Amino acid sequence: MFKLNLHRKVLIAFIGLALLPLALLALYAGQHLSFMESFLREKTTEALDAQVARALKLRSEMVAKEVDDFLRAVEEDVRDLALLPPSPELYKQFSRQHRRSIWYRTGTDENPEERREKVPLYAELAWVDPDGRERLRIGGDEVVDELRDVSEPANTTYLSENYFQIARHMPPDVVYTTSLTGWHVSKEEQLDGASSPEKVVERARYQGVIRFIKTVYDEEGNMLGMVVVSLDHRHLMEFTQHIAPTEDRSVVFPLHDSGNYAFMFDNEGWIITHPRYWNIRGVDRSGQLVPPYTAASSPELVQKGIIPINLYYAGFVDPNYPAVARAVLEGRGGVMDITTEDGIKKIIAFAPVYYFGAGQGSPWIFGGIIIATEVRQFHKPAIETSRVIRQEITDFIGSSWIVIVVTTVIVVFAAYRLSHSITGPLLQLTAGTRNMAKGNLKTRVAVDSKDEVGDLAVSFNAMARELDDRRLRLLQTLKALRRSRREILQERNFKETVFENIETGILTLDGSRTVTSVNTPACRILGTEQEGGKYPLKDFLRDWPEIFGAIAEAPPDAVQEHWSTYVPLERQGRGLTFRIALLPLSYGDEGSCILAVEDLTERVNMRKQMARMERLASLGRLAAGVAHEIRNPLTGVNLLLDDLHDRLLANPADRELIQKALGEIERLEELVGELLNFASLPQPRLQPGDLGDVLRDTLFLVRRQCHKCGVSLEEDLPASFPTFDLDPDKLKQAFLNLFTNALDAMPQGGNLHVGADILEEGVQIEIQDTGEGIPQENVPLIFEPFYTSKGHGTGLGLSITHSIISNHGGRIEVRSQSGRGTSMLLWFPLPHLMQRGP
Repeated sequence: MFKLNLHRKVLIAFIGLALLPLALLALYAGQHLSFMESFLREKTTEALDAQVARALKLRSEMVAKEVDDFLRAVEEDVRDLALLPPSPELYKQFSRQHRRSIWYRTGTDENPEERREKVPLYAELAWVDPDGRERLRIGGDEVVDELRDVSEPANTTYLSENYFQIARHMPPDVVYTTSLTGWHVSKEEQLDGASSPEKVVERARYQGVIRFIKTVYDEEGNMLGMVVVSLDHRHLMEFTQHIAPTEDRSVVFPLHDSGNYAFMFDNEGWIITHPRYWNIRGVDRSGQLVPPYTAASSPELVQKGIIPINLYYAGFVDPNYPAVARAVLEGRGGVMDITTEDGIKKIIAFAPVYYFGAGQGSPWIFGGIIIATEVRQFHKPAIETSRVIRQEITDFIGSSWIVIVVTTVIVVFAAYRLSHSITGPLLQLTAGTRNMAKGNLKTRVAVDSKDEVGDLAVSFNAMARELDDRRLRLLQTLKALRRSRREILQERNFKETVFENIETGILTLDGSRTVTSVNTPACRILGTEQEGGKYPLKDFLRDWPEIFGAIAEAPPDAVQEHWSTYVPLERQGRGLTFRIALLPLSYGDEGSCILAVEDLTERVNMRKQMARMERLASLGRLAAGVAHEIRNPLTGVNLLLDDLHDRLLANPADRELIQKALGEIERLEELVGELLNFASLPQPRLQPGDLGDVLRDTLFLVRRQCHKCGVSLEEDLPASFPTFDLDPDKLKQAFLNLFTNALDAMPQGGNLHVGADILEEGVQIEIQDTGEGIPQENVPLIFEPFYTSKGHGTGLGLSITHSIISNHGGRIEVRSQSGRGTSMLLWFPLPHLMQRGP
């Protein structure tokens, strides 16, 4: 009978104890290694994403630095050109010396070719006189014969550019930089039926310019003109067009559908370089800026691709787009995950281009660079690594079962060492994983083995470090977001409760005189649009230099003393009066204050009108007394001279002298009569009437006179006028005075335009001539009695006209410029509106 001895029992027991743990260990290791394979694949993917993000961020910063250096070099070119006399030969030589290589596709769609070519860096070089006329223009290294008056935006290349009006106010050391301007290219124009941009060569291409302007002054500070340098947009495209983030080399045109490309945007959020030309900012053929792609854009417009992209309006596609634009304008770069309008998940790296165009403000970011790549491209190494690990685990489990069979005869020391060498490190990894699951991300595993388990432990430690670093960055980001949210809520509540509920224009300024917020009334008074961000006060008031000058002259303690002043100014031939005040701000940075702006034009004009009426009344009473006192002696002198004239029949020389004296007395009596007429001007006899009939009857009387004077009479009157109380005879006298003055101002002929508009609160009549105009300093004097610039007459006509209009409750405004004609605006209120005329 077979009997088990101790050796056999120990051997059998040891074999059993050795094989069973080995088998269980193989099963346990297989399960946990499969879990670790998935876990490591996920963490490897995250690590690769982080590595890609760092690489993309570094590359975006390098490209942004290149663009910044390039723009600064362009500015230096502008300064160099401004030192040269505006000579065609010098400008042509300058253009030929400034060329830069571009890399583009040519040939046909079926057989595309690549070409590198040096082309002029600047599409145009121009010298513009102080009056806005081009005296010299170079295009394509050649002189352009067609010269334009760029003071009118409609005469510019893109029909709406106002760079002349802005640059003419720039100081001598400033180079003004415009935004990108070019004809917008639609999706149909670029693709023409093709499926993607990289498949077309023969279609439309985007053409545009960024203009750099420097105003040139002489030693006395007089403006001599300005240099206009137009940077060819193709040279900007060179910085982003050839970037392929997943390639080790540059490409002539990126594969847009792959999601791996770069583009540039400006400080307003507009895309200015992109493989899809229809995404780039542009103007239509009438010169109007094409509106951006928004959530409200119709599917038809999106499908046709006739709307560009502005990152500030693209939040409905992905909220990170506006965040990227804001971060760049704050001078920050970074990395974000976004979803494109095509639904592609991408990682983008962005960096600001720090160049600021002088004249736009400081600091002022030109724009930013964005490099994007689809995340799936960079997950391939992680997936391949996962496949290799899975294969290794499978091979390890198979080898383990072979070892179990082989180690049956090596059961003591070899089984113990093998079990310890395998289970020890795995238990440490398991313990580390559990500690991490509990939130202890500082867990590390200390394994000294040099086999696969040791490599796995090293990877685990690297993964733990990366997770801990990411947790710290997330906490910092969350803290910054909470702080930003509190600031935004405070700003919103402040505006809603204070700024938007008062009629006075309010601007808040920080200690460096930067505008931090503006309310709606201020935008309405100053004629600006309310936009986010911060602006230097000088830039915000660039259209109101009188206001900025008054603030600059305020005393140092103006804010503490609640300083205020009145600022008279003129816009479009109309005098305005603003009241500005500086008040301390109770919170914010040290030196912050409030700038209050009030439009007191109507109030000041009313006071002036009342003062003028009082002067006219006093002058009328004085004129009446003087006229009565002079008329009786004049009558006596006239009778005596007439009798003396009859007695000197035999002395013709004396009779002629007496005859001249009688003529002068008659002229003096005529002046006395006009004085009496002015002084005793009766109150109008008001009765319901049609102002249109009065105006048409008066025009009928002067139509023939206009024809004799060579004046073209233009009428723009509505078919019907509202009926209100008026004196037809007095109004006809007032209109005749105004028409006669207009004809006198056009001795060589011209145009006389008479128009009327019916508003809710009254009727406005405009009488506009193309005559000699009135010097600005004489405009306030024309309604004063006895003032005349004709060299004849009494100067009472416009005073009487003013009195007639005022007696009807109306008012007159004068807009005139020397050599450009005069416009008289008559306004009649309708306090007792009865009915419409027939």
